[in-house]
Parts: sequence; C-alpha cells; structure tokens
Amino acid sequence: MGEDDRRPPLQSVDDAQMGGDAACWLPALCTDCGAMIEGPPGTACWRCGGTRREGG
Repeated sequence: MGEDDRRPPLQSVDDAQMGGDAACWLPALCTDCGAMIEGPPGTACWRCGGTRREGG
C-alpha cells in the first residue's frame, strides 16, 4: 500500500450533527388503539380519543 492509497481518518459525529428521528416511536402511539399521535404526551388520539403514551 503506497502513500497515495491512504484515506484520511474517520471523524466522529455527535447526535446533534446527525439529526433524524428518535430510535423508538413507542411513546408517540395511542395507549388504546396504537395510532400515531403528533403532539406532546397526553394529546388526544385522532382515531379513538385515547391519549398518547407518557415517556420520551
């Protein structure tokens, strides 16, 4: 392997730089029917009127 074949070292990326969605969507589900609810915990479900799971 010659000098020209080397690649620069990988740089670490913190979570703030990566962005994207959370790994677990479970807290965004209705406790009664399982529908995805947008909004903070306690938001009423658009499908059945239940509430969003607590948690983060």
